[in-house]
Amino acid sequence: MNVSDRNEPVIPHPERSRALVRIFELYASGQYTFKNLADKLAAEGHTLRPCHPRFTRSSLSYLLSNRFYIGELERNGQIFKGSYRLLIDRATFDACQDVLHGRNRRTGRPEIMLSGGLLRCEFCGFAIAGELIRRKLRAGGFSPHVYYRCGNNHPNDDHPKVRWREADVEKAIITELETFRLPTPQITHWFRDSLSAAFDDVSATQGHRKRMLTKRYTELKNMQDRLLNGYLNGTIDEPTFTAKLAELKQQSEDTQRQLDETTFDPSHAQTALAVYDFSQNLPEIWQGSNWTVRRNLLDCVSLNRTLSDVTLVLQKRKPFDFLAERPFLQHSRGERI
Repeated sequence: MNVSDRNEPVIPHPERSRALVRIFELYASGQYTFKNLADKLAAEGHTLRPCHPRFTRSSLSYLLSNRFYIGELERNGQIFKGSYRLLIDRATFDACQDVLHGRNRRTGRPEIMLSGGLLRCEFCGFAIAGELIRRKLRAGGFSPHVYYRCGNNHPNDDHPKVRWREADVEKAIITELETFRLPTPQITHWFRDSLSAAFDDVSATQGHRKRMLTKRYTELKNMQDRLLNGYLNGTIDEPTFTAKLAELKQQSEDTQRQLDETTFDPSHAQTALAVYDFSQNLPEIWQGSNWTVRRNLLDCVSLNRTLSDVTLVLQKRKPFDFLAERPFLQHSRGERI
C-alpha cells in the first residue's frame, strides 16, 4: 500500500499480505496443486477480492511468479532493487519456482509417501514423482502398487530410466539408516559411555575454570578498592592511580569476558545423548511411523536425497555423517574393542 510516510512510503497490506505469505508457504512445500491450494486458502478464510473471493489458477500463478515480492522491479527490460519491506524471502520464492517449472513434482496424496520433492533424480535434479498403479486381479478387484520415477518429462538422450518400486526405495532408505548404527552392542555402549564421560569432563573443566575466573575477578575488584583508598588517603599520587586503575579495569574486563565465554549448559549433554540414542534406533522408528513422521525423519538426518537408476544416496547432516563414517573406530581404542 502507498502511505504518506517519507521513510517508508510503501508498506504491506495488513490483511492481503497475510494471504500472500500463506500462499508462498504452502506452495513451497510441494504438496499442493493450484486446486488444492485454492481449497486450503478458502478453508482458512483467505480471499482474492470481495467480488470473487476464491483464488483462481491464473491468480495464483501470477502471484507466485511475481518477483516484486522479493524486491525486484523491472523497468524497460532492466531489474532494479526495490527499497521496501519484503514479504517473501528468496529461498521460499525459489522453492515455489521449482514447483511451478516442474523441477519439484507435487502430490497431495499421503499414500504416495516419498514424492513432493523429498527425493531428486541424480542425473537431472528433477523431483522424483510418485505414481499409484492399480492392477486388476483375476479374482476381481485391484491391487495397488506405488512406483517412483524421475519427474523430468523431457530428459536428455543419455538419461537412464529411473523408476523404483516403493518397497525397493524403502529398503534402500532403511539400509542408509542402518549406517548410523554402530556395528556391535559393545561398541554402542562404549561410545555412549565415552560421550557421557566427555561431557562430564567438559563440565568439570569449565566449572573449575569458572571458579578460578570468578576468584580472579573478585581479587581485581578488591585491588581497585584498595587503590582508591590509597589515592584518597594521599599515599598514591594521581598519575600512578590513573595508570594503575586503567590497568586493573582492563584486566577486570578481560576476566569478565572470559567468564561470559565459559558457559556450559548441562542440557547439551542430555540432548547429545538423546540424539545418539535416536540414531541407533532409526530403522525401528522408521518402520513404526506414519508417512508424515517418515518424511520428517528424512529431513532430520539428511540434507539431500538423490535416486539414480540403481542407488539411493543420502547426504547426511551432522552429526549423523560422523556416525556413518565412524572415524573414531579407526583409533587404537576402537580397534581394541
